[in-house]
Amino acid sequence: MKNKTTILGAVLAVAGFAQVASATPTLPTAAGLYLVDTATGDTAFAAAVGGIANFTGTLGDYSVNISSTGTTIAGGGAPSLDLDVANAHAGAGATTLQVYYSDGAFGPTAGNFTLSTTGPTTGGPITSSAYIGSTFFSTTTTLASSVDTYPFTVNGTASINSSSYYLTLEDLITGSEVSVDTHFVGVPDGGATLLLLGMALSGVGLLRKKLAA
Repeated sequence: MKNKTTILGAVLAVAGFAQVASATPTLPTAAGLYLVDTATGDTAFAAAVGGIANFTGTLGDYSVNISSTGTTIAGGGAPSLDLDVANAHAGAGATTLQVYYSDGAFGPTAGNFTLSTTGPTTGGPITSSAYIGSTFFSTTTTLASSVDTYPFTVNGTASINSSSYYLTLEDLITGSEVSVDTHFVGVPDGGATLLLLGMALSGVGLLRKKLAA
């Protein structure tokens, strides 16, 4: 019989707060990881501390082990987020597992972003998505999304033009899944892009000089 009120000690130690519940899901109001077993309605939340949130344990019909990490690598006008999920093994009755990582507020941004997903090592399919909104864990507006099966690498680009916003990454896992990693990297337009281009061209120039010497 599944324990639907388990307090996850490992998450509590790392994130300072964790909960598992089977009631109607209430979206968290802080940055972190949020997991939902769609078959049982069980949820879990691990708050981000210092831009990192970790969850290790069981949830609903995903009774073997789940290990996931959300990381905010950079913020401001060029945010960079990563969502890494491993060992999400499905037990009897499992259908889908939703794993979200959300942070913000970011901006102002007027530029492009790249969404890339690598994995899984086995299993599938997975839907990987990036969302933009005015609150944590908002999934009203999709920036990019893809549906893939093993093995795959997805690369998608689009643009953001907003003064203040929150980002949410999602891996929607069907069945059992091992090792899927989703990256969101923002690239600001204008001066920063030109600076990066200049640095790249300078590097090429130096390389040519070394080869010619």
